[in-house]
Amino acid sequence: MSERASVLLWSAGSGIVIGLIFDALLVGAWMVTANFLPMIAPRSLPRWALVLTLAGLAVIPLAAAALGYLEGRLKLT
Repeated sequence: MSERASVLLWSAGSGIVIGLIFDALLVGAWMVTANFLPMIAPRSLPRWALVLTLAGLAVIPLAAAALGYLEGRLKLT
């Protein structure tokens, strides 16, 4: 693998990891908040809200990977 591809891969990979950490922080904050406000507990939300939440959690690491890739391109210029 070339040095250029390696830098891009590591940058995108670190973006995914940062996105997953951010996802974990969001889920943890939601769980703590749900203990204090039972109306936002997962069982009380409609199914479409669950689908939107899971889609949003999937988009965050992908967006972070794209930003990491762009950061890698800036490093190479």
